[in-house]
Amino acid sequence: MNILIAGGTGLIGFRLVNSLIAQNHNVVILSRNPLKYKNKFQSKVNFIDWNATDIELLKNIDAVIKLSGESVAQLWTKSVKNRILNSRVDLSKKLLDFLKRNQINSNLLINASAIGFYSRKEMNSNDVVDEYSNSGDSFLSKVCRLNEESCKIFDEENMRVVHLRIGMVLTPSFSLLIGFSSLFSIPIPGAKNYYFPWVHLEDVVGFIDYALTNNIEGPFNLITPESITHKDFYHTIRKHYRGIIPWILFLPVFIIKMIGDMSEMVLYGPKTMPKRTLESGYKFKFKKLDKALQNLGK
Repeated sequence: MNILIAGGTGLIGFRLVNSLIAQNHNVVILSRNPLKYKNKFQSKVNFIDWNATDIELLKNIDAVIKLSGESVAQLWTKSVKNRILNSRVDLSKKLLDFLKRNQINSNLLINASAIGFYSRKEMNSNDVVDEYSNSGDSFLSKVCRLNEESCKIFDEENMRVVHLRIGMVLTPSFSLLIGFSSLFSIPIPGAKNYYFPWVHLEDVVGFIDYALTNNIEGPFNLITPESITHKDFYHTIRKHYRGIIPWILFLPVFIIKMIGDMSEMVLYGPKTMPKRTLESGYKFKFKKLDKALQNLGK
């Protein structure tokens, strides 16, 4: 397949591109700074600037993948929150303009969203949500909802649209960070009865590959089908990374709320299930946290 990726140089994008290349797909990365990333990949990958027109390079594109977006892992000032939102919503129109300018007639768009879609300030941690549930009322839920709504313009172009509502992605770098934190027993923020919606990086890449070859559309939660609370999550991690102090501190909710709007990144975590993902027939490679951590530690 010929695949165009917006945001192919980030954490998920880098692993995805290498996986697609290994399967002999042709990949073109849409980037604001192609020269900066041209040597990032060992295999041959084509780059193109957002302002470019190259109909010959982009002919016969089969699928478009939208992964771009301002990182939420930074201090949420008013300007940062605007960038987080606009980098996802405004980008949809910009991407469609790019497709039309380059005469790309792909029939598939895969859009990166997040399970923050369900974040609700007054939701009980044991409330269960899935892809059939309504969006929440937090800033992150607004970002996810407007991001997905902005992709309706691709529906109007008769494109099949898949929304990836991604949880906390476990990667080798995440494993190293947790290992370092656990070594010194750095307190972990959060409420221990809240749910930790994780997914292994290989399952994010695996489901994108699945969406490329199966006639599915709409939202799909990319989180492990076996729910786990913050308490169980970090106690499982302690089996793999032994700290100096044999306990982990869970800070009270009222203290976490003192950091402002960013507190919703570790609060308001309902029990989220990948109902439509499982109904689609996708088989998760990593359902158990122990197995995922063993894989990341290799």
